[in-house]
Amino acid sequence: MSAAATLLVALAGCTSGMEPSRASSKPVTGTPSATIRPAVTQRPYDRAPARPLDKAAADNRDLAFLRAAFSPPVPTGHEVPPSDEVAVIHRLSAETGELAWMPDGRTFCYGMVREGYSSFRCGRLPEEAPAPGLLFTHTGDDDRAEREGDLDEVRRVVFVIAEGGPKRFDHVKRRKGMGPVHQAVARFPSGRMVTFLTFDHPVHGWELDPEARICRSDRAVCFPSEPVPY
Repeated sequence: MSAAATLLVALAGCTSGMEPSRASSKPVTGTPSATIRPAVTQRPYDRAPARPLDKAAADNRDLAFLRAAFSPPVPTGHEVPPSDEVAVIHRLSAETGELAWMPDGRTFCYGMVREGYSSFRCGRLPEEAPAPGLLFTHTGDDDRAEREGDLDEVRRVVFVIAEGGPKRFDHVKRRKGMGPVHQAVARFPSGRMVTFLTFDHPVHGWELDPEARICRSDRAVCFPSEPVPY
């Protein structure tokens, strides 16, 4: 067993936190078929975990990062994953960055680690896709606590799960101040792949640009890079 795997096994069993509630799925009646959102994916969903590909796989260089990530508990009802199931989306420093994992085809967990702070969000994919080719979007968490005098430095980190891989995603139209797109691809035993994405933008002094987009290199999947503010 690798050092990273030993670390995560030792940290397993944490059971605190909050899990987002699953949105109910209501039948649509009297709506033109063109406006009905596509299903997330066809059942049956993968029952085995997805494993990260290539540089997204955690290794010995990530030991400090994983230790920092899993020192606080993961949300209730979820377990610290084995290291070979952790996809490292963004290595910001030796102990900070973003990661994600999917223990099955319906369940996901996303973590953001910053100096002295880490947070996790776990849940189940919605029954309806937020957009074609997308599985889940989260409008973001602030990367630090807001303090008087440094409000301009606070950034919001957005998390997205997209269908397929390993084609690259990037900004098509990028407003000044928008951070780069980070991504990690994971594959289920069935062969189905998903791409975890993160990017950040300023929290304050920000004006919405409805034309700003992030797209996959083949343009088959695109989504707004500036979600509607809270």
